[in-house]
Amino acid sequence: MTGVAGTPAGWLTGVITVREFDPSDEALFDAWYAALRAAATADRTAPIISSHAATAYSFRTPGPRARRIPVAAFDGDRLVGAMHFELPLESDLDAVQVKIFVPPEQRRRGIGTALWAWAAARAAAEGRTIFQTGVDVAAGFTWETWPGSLFAAGLGFTSENVEDHLVVPLPYDEERLGRLRHDRGPLDGYRLRSWVGRCPEDREQDLADLHTAMERDVPTGGMTREAVGWDVERVRANEERTDKNYLALVTMAQTLDGEPAGYTLIYLPRSDPDNVYQDDTLVLRAHRGHGLGTQLKLTNLELLASHHTSQQWLHTWTALTNGPMQQVNARFGFRAVDRFHECELSTASPPPAATLRSG
Repeated sequence: MTGVAGTPAGWLTGVITVREFDPSDEALFDAWYAALRAAATADRTAPIISSHAATAYSFRTPGPRARRIPVAAFDGDRLVGAMHFELPLESDLDAVQVKIFVPPEQRRRGIGTALWAWAAARAAAEGRTIFQTGVDVAAGFTWETWPGSLFAAGLGFTSENVEDHLVVPLPYDEERLGRLRHDRGPLDGYRLRSWVGRCPEDREQDLADLHTAMERDVPTGGMTREAVGWDVERVRANEERTDKNYLALVTMAQTLDGEPAGYTLIYLPRSDPDNVYQDDTLVLRAHRGHGLGTQLKLTNLELLASHHTSQQWLHTWTALTNGPMQQVNARFGFRAVDRFHECELSTASPPPAATLRSG
């Protein structure tokens, strides 16, 4: 496939080739990650991208739940585009996860289209007909105006679930923290337990049950997704992989009888000096209406304060349909910088490359 693009130096013409590669090839992986990062951060405020070390680990040390394949587009010998192609192995066995990254200076040359054609052919060879991806639409843009969503829509993807990407600056505002402490009220009928790193053995089953509830409760819109239960073995395996690149800060709410009622989780990356992830926050339905979401987040923020170093941003994501958690995040000072669209394309016969928009 041939692509043409205008540059300050004139017109460049080249044949775009696409191939997967061995992630242990350090030079090639470095170039691939650089293209991914350039594309994913362009024109965004406080973008959050998995660090080079964490990304390399995920590709070079495969886990049991997914096969991740790095794919690159080349103009001659020069890497000009990147793709993350993922095959789920334990659930959603009809699906593939596809993320295409083309740096701004390389766009409109057919590079994205060439990567997609590779993905469509590989998915067909694997017998998979559901394509899933995610698109971060920067503030000031819409689904109809952002380059990434225009490209995805041109392929036939539809936006099935939308989340606000929210951030709050670090270190956390002590004045706001004081007001939250003052306003949170008593913790009647519950107690909180926090830990750093691995879950204490006596709480592993509770954490597995809460993860299972989170899988079933988290809004997914129209996405095709099979909720998979957690057990203690999966908790331990997940913690072992996660601990290589992230320090987990966890607070769990329990009834006075010791039954789990909710939890919240922050990931502190070991190789990213700028960012922290606020991941799951869940209060079980039977325990809602008692302010536990605020109690959990506040306690975990106090835990974060003792581990904070140079990080500038705390990130979280909340579905537009999740009104209660949106209100909690607003009280904590989070503001939206992106909208994350979970997108899907289902087809028994993936569309031929000739019908696709150039990207």
